[in-house]
Amino acid sequence: MAKQKKTGASLPAPSDVHGPSYDEILSGISDLLEVARRFAARAVNNVMTATYWEIGRRIVVSEQAGQARADYGEQLIVRLAHDLTGRWGRGFGDRNLYQMRQLYTF
Repeated sequence: MAKQKKTGASLPAPSDVHGPSYDEILSGISDLLEVARRFAARAVNNVMTATYWEIGRRIVVSEQAGQARADYGEQLIVRLAHDLTGRWGRGFGDRNLYQMRQLYTF
């Protein structure tokens, strides 16, 4: 039975011989990850802003189609705050829902 040669990647040589050094590779990858994380955070912020705007729109539409506007709107937001917080956790209290409604009407 013939022996198989071990093949594996070795660390690159210093940059003055054959390409970038380990430190240059590490730095480049770190920079790439930093840019990707910033891009992802901006994308998430954009999606969440659009989501909060849509939540506000749905509250306003429901209020306008409901009974006496002020009374119904107050009850709607209090009930939504309770149920959404129970299902999704922090961030959906009545104060935040009022702000989402305000974002839509702004």
